[in-house]
Amino acid sequence: MIEDLNQGHIQAVRDVRQGEDVMRKFCESLPADRLLQGNDSNLDAALDKEKNLRVFVDPESGAKLTYASSLGVIAQFVSCLPDASSPPNYIMTAEHGQYTCEIILPENSPVHSATGRPSSRKAIAKRSAAFEACLLLRKGGHLDENLLSTHHKHLPAMRNAHLALNLNKSSMYGMKIKPKIWEDTRGSLPDSLYMTIIQLETPENLGRPSQPIALMTRTRMPHFPCVLLHLQADKTSNLTFASLRGSLQISQDALPRLNAFTLRIYKDIFNKKFEVNDRAMSYWFAPVVKNFQHMTGQQGSLDLLDWEALDYVYENEAWRWDIHCQPSELEGRYLVDKWDGGRRFWSLKVLPDLRPQDPVPPDATPHKYMDSILDYSVSLFPKARKRAVWLKDQPVIYAHRILHRLNWLDEFTQTDLKVNNKAYVCPEPLLFSALPTTLVAMAYLIPSGISRIESFLIALEACDMLGLTLRPDLALEAITKDSENSEEHQGEQIHFQRGMGKNYERLEFIGDCFLKMAISISIFCLSPQHDEFEYHVRRMVLICNKNLLNVAVEKKLYEYIRSVGFSRRNWYPQGIKLLEGKGLNKVDNQAYDHQLGDKTIADVCEALIGASLLSYSNTGDMDMAVKAVTALVSHPDHNVAEWADYYKLYTKPAYQVAQATAVQTNLASQIEEKTGYHFKYPRLLMSAFLHPSLPTAGGIPCYQRLEFLGDSLLDMVCVNFLFHRHPDRDPQWLTEHKMAMVSNKFLAALAVKLGFHTHIRYSGSTIEFQKRDYAQEAQEVEQEHNGARDYWTTTRNPPKCLADIVESYLGAVFVDSEFKFSEIERFFNDHVRWFFEDMSIYDTFANNHPVTHLHNHLVVSFGCSNYKVMASAVPNAAGTDVQHQVAVVMVHGEVVASGTAASSKNAKVRACERALEVLKPLAPFEFRQRWECDCEEGEDEVQLGDVGTAI
Repeated sequence: MIEDLNQGHIQAVRDVRQGEDVMRKFCESLPADRLLQGNDSNLDAALDKEKNLRVFVDPESGAKLTYASSLGVIAQFVSCLPDASSPPNYIMTAEHGQYTCEIILPENSPVHSATGRPSSRKAIAKRSAAFEACLLLRKGGHLDENLLSTHHKHLPAMRNAHLALNLNKSSMYGMKIKPKIWEDTRGSLPDSLYMTIIQLETPENLGRPSQPIALMTRTRMPHFPCVLLHLQADKTSNLTFASLRGSLQISQDALPRLNAFTLRIYKDIFNKKFEVNDRAMSYWFAPVVKNFQHMTGQQGSLDLLDWEALDYVYENEAWRWDIHCQPSELEGRYLVDKWDGGRRFWSLKVLPDLRPQDPVPPDATPHKYMDSILDYSVSLFPKARKRAVWLKDQPVIYAHRILHRLNWLDEFTQTDLKVNNKAYVCPEPLLFSALPTTLVAMAYLIPSGISRIESFLIALEACDMLGLTLRPDLALEAITKDSENSEEHQGEQIHFQRGMGKNYERLEFIGDCFLKMAISISIFCLSPQHDEFEYHVRRMVLICNKNLLNVAVEKKLYEYIRSVGFSRRNWYPQGIKLLEGKGLNKVDNQAYDHQLGDKTIADVCEALIGASLLSYSNTGDMDMAVKAVTALVSHPDHNVAEWADYYKLYTKPAYQVAQATAVQTNLASQIEEKTGYHFKYPRLLMSAFLHPSLPTAGGIPCYQRLEFLGDSLLDMVCVNFLFHRHPDRDPQWLTEHKMAMVSNKFLAALAVKLGFHTHIRYSGSTIEFQKRDYAQEAQEVEQEHNGARDYWTTTRNPPKCLADIVESYLGAVFVDSEFKFSEIERFFNDHVRWFFEDMSIYDTFANNHPVTHLHNHLVVSFGCSNYKVMASAVPNAAGTDVQHQVAVVMVHGEVVASGTAASSKNAKVRACERALEVLKPLAPFEFRQRWECDCEEGEDEVQLGDVGTAI
């Protein structure tokens, strides 16, 4: 359309027509052999003459596919592929006067290639290849009954409802409070018990004398790892558990003494009176001789028990003061206020200058009654106080009130440090416990010790349910969720449970990587003829959070997850009836629930895989990790019990074992000189260097299948290196620095350094130009940087094929070596590790990642810590089963930007990129005004490791 009387528009049309006329005259002046239509001017007639041209009629719709229409069908299909960046490539070969064409579809196509029937004309050969590809696509369900692509590029239906997205779906699940071992073993009088000695590694840090205590159980306890306790403001000690060998015969006289000692601890120290019922006891406590020294493999013995203390407690109740008591008898004792369960004292010395009627000294810790020292010593209610009569002539004891602290797993808070414990009491209203103070001091640590022991046992029960044998510390770490947002490495933790120890984050990181590798190997072995696209789809079905969640829920794994820290109520034993104390009406086997996010449960599955791997890391044995993958994916595509089973699944394809040509053998020799690995099957190596653009030659496939395998192997060896090299780094830091190790930039530079780029075989001048230019630049940059390990970061972006052949080479090495992961590790140590000995030089490289860049910009430039990066799956607008991921960047509860992609990783990246476009132009004061940011710089600052990982 042109505007009437607009001379500019009119002249533009004239210019176009004049140019068209000039071009037409030029073309008509060309000789016949130069005309484009000269080769196929009679194509329609030729198609009509060909009697062997096939026609496909869809039985459902009657849609007809012909040679002539196949090119259009393929073009429409390729245009519908997500992120398709290249058109189909037609490769023509001539033999015996006939043309054969192979069509190469884009990498993300479910059908990679197809070969047509020979024809005397190129145009017909080309259409034949397209026709064959269409048949394969229809057979695979990638074309519908109307020969239209089933792949669609739809925007998410809820793309504008950012705040309505349910980004953290969670549900209520049952939770185990006690390990099943207690319930299974109680109910009978034991004639033998096993001994586990509980003692402090550095008892002097407790601040007062103590002695070990034995945990006596009907079955032998595992070897538990030590637990760090915070004993004083700046002093800690490990609490150790020594499970001694052999059972101990318990006489009829010994059991009542153990029972009395155990119940006295509950009553005098924790103000809980339980019934006497030997059969219902889950375990017993017993004093251990003060000079006990644990030796590895030590045999249990009743001689290790302090029988004098046991007899004394058994024969004596708590006693009261009378006028005949000597002052020395009142010092160094444990005093119990029987009317107030929270009032317990260490008696230090008698103060002869003070009398019961004297005012309470001003430095005493407050109490509800403060009229006099005697009044201060009594905790009776007002009516009972009026009836009580006390001797006015009794001594005054200077004592320390014991801090009612049961959770020694947690650090001291500022409130704890400010507590005044000085007290002045009269002895008559109080009880003097028969428990020796050295045992009382140790018994105060029992709640923390028992709580952690039971957590270890529950974690090991989860492993038994899955058929796994893990280290107790790693098993517990894998199922520990210490906040409501443990899975988010960003912002302040919500409802953080103090003192729970390490959570599952790091184990989930390495477990996720092993899961990806294990599934990749299994699928590669089970389906040697499938293309890379099919591999990715099948792998995603197994490793996706939805599958892990479904399996975990079916196995009730949620019951074992530890989401609640130390509980003052739940550490007490079940089975025996409580007669006095808080919780008197509590149901013994009361059900407990906890709220868990779907992703949390899936993450715990990956963490258990990580724990299975690390439990045997000192030997390099991966069998338990393989077993964990099988248990937690529960799918026929991974049904192996140990590492060796992978190779048993693999059947060598014909191309691998066929006789190698001189060219293939020569290639293997040249690569061996550069990498040190000798290939038994040179044709396998040749496959690793065949680009997808090259038609299948001699039955050897392109490198894509091997690249799929090698990618997961490279990820695993890099993550394993980072995980052990940097034991204190969080998953975010590990993820970002792994990016440098597996980036296309580094792998391409490595390919050039090893000379791989000279061996890649491809079709097309574009790849040649890209490869040659990049190789020249990489070599020049390496020389200019004089041995700098990060020289490769300054090069241009390389052609992807160079990075691909490093991964495909690793896949070929792995297969050729009969699945020896040690060969992947050897390659890493020989050719990769040198670049990454000092990971700090890649901090800048990692910071270029949009998620990290956004974090730094918000925290450093704006001083803002109240932001989140979240992603969630949403249904497709067309109502299909295909889901997209939507990510949002939120600042102070308001959406700044969003991004969509097929994966949450890419969605987060796009959201952060768009958020940076919005935020970068703003000055700090503009940002604070726009988003009403009141974060104080330096206070509650988000750490780099807290940022949500883009994985």
